[in-house]
Amino acid sequence: MKIALAIPTLNGGGAERVMSTMANYWASHGHEVHLVTHDRPENDFYPLDGSVVRHGFDISKPPGSPLDTVKHNIQRITLPRKCLVDVRPDCVISFTVRMNVQNLIALCGTGIPAIVSERNNPLAQQQPLPFTLLRRYLYPRASALVMQTEAARTWAASFMPSRRIHVIPNPLSLSGASSCEERPAPGGPVVCSAGRLIPSKGFDLLIQAFHAAARDKHAWSLLILGEGEDRPRLEGIVRELGLHNRVHMPGRVRDPFDAVRSSTIFVLSSRHEGFPNALIEAMALGLPVISTDCPFGPSEIVNNGVDGVLVPNGNVRALADAMEHLMVSEDARRMLGEHARVSSERFSLDTVMHHWGALLETITSSTRGRSRR
Repeated sequence: MKIALAIPTLNGGGAERVMSTMANYWASHGHEVHLVTHDRPENDFYPLDGSVVRHGFDISKPPGSPLDTVKHNIQRITLPRKCLVDVRPDCVISFTVRMNVQNLIALCGTGIPAIVSERNNPLAQQQPLPFTLLRRYLYPRASALVMQTEAARTWAASFMPSRRIHVIPNPLSLSGASSCEERPAPGGPVVCSAGRLIPSKGFDLLIQAFHAAARDKHAWSLLILGEGEDRPRLEGIVRELGLHNRVHMPGRVRDPFDAVRSSTIFVLSSRHEGFPNALIEAMALGLPVISTDCPFGPSEIVNNGVDGVLVPNGNVRALADAMEHLMVSEDARRMLGEHARVSSERFSLDTVMHHWGALLETITSSTRGRSRR
């Protein structure tokens, strides 16, 4: 099968990592894979299989004047359209709202089926009015809409036929990463978290909760992996609480699994999520996890008290209490970690990619059937 994937950039981010994982998986299974971005390939952060064909354009930079904005949006339709018409894939899969909208416009009249996928929480992600309106108008023209959670499916059903909405979670991709049973003994117990340093990730709440939970547990430290615009504010909170020797933010790392695997507890402190990759990855590594019960994702991933702990969204005291309980109870950490590893198997790469493959086969078979008539 010839598959085209489209996303604005591969320069870091959860959606970008998932798309590169999908591209590599299909390429390794003998499919012809083309990956289209607005950004140039030399800016890619995630590695791709050598057989993946990259198509990139220098149209990702924020425009200046209103006229430049119009010009860029036109190019973001015409350039990918020419590329996709030349490639003539069996199907195009696009990620993120703006890419979905522009891709659906680009494919008008080509006969190429399109699958669009939302990768963030649609209730929390603010879009400019034109894209909000175009999303509701154009998505029903797609062959399928893929959401990551049942809660997101419910939202989409207000404007998209239910039969064409599919729920497919993010796949786990832990090649080369071993479980917590095999991880080396850390220099001291570590609470770990990961994600972009942006307000929605709630790292300010996490730092405050860690301060409360570990006030008299001086051996514990907090590790936050990731980079972003919120770093100065977070560093200010760390200084204010006197935690500069106990809270570490090393920035973005290409392979975070070594750091996560060597940690003791994983915490997701987000205010909202699309589907938290870092949470299921920590569970697959056998770590005990604590997560805010934010929309969307955690409540569909974690069975509270069985394979992890859910706390009320935005509640620093509840988060601190959950952290303190696991800090002092090795038995609780072991039990939750063992159950988390088993529970995460439903997100394995092969399992999730089987769902994507079945959807592709259904859509391409239908397209072939119409072309014969």
